[in-house]
Amino acid sequence: MKSKILYSAIVLLISISLLYSGCNPKNPVDPQFPTYSYIDPIINPPSEFEILYNMSLNGIQPAYVTFENDAVWVISKLGESRVSFAIANDTSTYIIESVDTVGLKGGYVYRFIANNNNYPDLYNFFTHFSKVSVDYNNFEPKF
Repeated sequence: MKSKILYSAIVLLISISLLYSGCNPKNPVDPQFPTYSYIDPIINPPSEFEILYNMSLNGIQPAYVTFENDAVWVISKLGESRVSFAIANDTSTYIIESVDTVGLKGGYVYRFIANNNNYPDLYNFFTHFSKVSVDYNNFEPKF
């Protein structure tokens, strides 16, 4: 009788474990790349990195990034598509809808702006940056 109860308990625990094993959502951040907070200035980042924004606050959340050299970057919004995302300099703004490739100057402080004006249920927003081997001088668009 005791072995039957023990066997039933083990089967129940295994069933519950299997049921809940798929419930953890995948984190969009790849742990092999450094992840920076938007709060601290990012200076001379590596050729591949991510920025994490706290979107639980309404409004504009800027990340200040200074690249070491002129280079071409692929910039991607990860996960949440409802967040507006753009690059700003002293005179204009360049909107990134989903993924875009842009030439960025070294030694200049860019503002990468995430904006949440309409969705109080948002929390974290990630962006991914990857430097590509394309000649900056012959590439368009530059920003």
